Amino acid sequence: MNQEKPMSCCCVLDASTYVGFWILKKLLTRGYSVHAAIRKNGESMLEEKIRNMQATEERLVVYDVDVLDYQSILVSLNNCNAMFCCLDNPEGYDEMEVDFEVRGAINVVEACARTESIDKIIFSSSLTAAIWRDNIGTQKDVDEKSWSDLDFCLKKKLWHALAKTQSEKAAWALAMDRMVNMVSVNPGLIIGPSVTQHNPRPTMSFLKGAAQMYENGVLAYVDVEFVADVHIRVFEDTSACGMRKRCKEVKFMKRG
Repeated sequence: MNQEKPMSCCCVLDASTYVGFWILKKLLTRGYSVHAAIRKNGESMLEEKIRNMQATEERLVVYDVDVLDYQSILVSLNNCNAMFCCLDNPEGYDEMEVDFEVRGAINVVEACARTESIDKIIFSSSLTAAIWRDNIGTQKDVDEKSWSDLDFCLKKKLWHALAKTQSEKAAWALAMDRMVNMVSVNPGLIIGPSVTQHNPRPTMSFLKGAAQMYENGVLAYVDVEFVADVHIRVFEDTSACGMRKRCKEVKFMKRG
């Protein structure tokens, strides 16, 4: 008798972020088992929803993690085939958060490298990791080779862009060193249901410098459900590895 191949088990960290929550919902809808790894940020409305879902959804298990302790991340990765890494800070971004997010990204990749079952990391970054530089108005397009200039971000106090650029670069460096299959997704400004309620401060952090982004044609937006679908598609696509995907409206960027 032929048996159906069991669906993969995926870890979403931090599942209580706006993007992480929608990835979790769509994974469950598609039949995947999900480990919802939640950082200890104080209970949010999305975290409360996830914990309530766990009571009725047998394919969902919730883990409390500290991203500065990769051992706690390892526990949440048990028997998982994929890590969806969404490290947005619900409190928004300042200079201190930059270092926190970089260290968190490194620990996530290191934990995945030490987990034999992990096939792929899907790293959720941002378009802000690709657009900011002195000559922002001269770039013809933003592609997989585009990176924001760290000195420019620091000078202009673009903390969201600095955090996303440094954390993504750190994740890529370690993933290549540890030979871990990784894909990053770089969405524009994320909009969607109840975004002002569930994601207000990260949204405002993204929008710092919005006038300059608009003037230079790089102020892009994308619906959160579309973003979640892109994350899952690059996980399911076995040919997607070592690349960077941009999503603004219906456009993509691949890095690798």
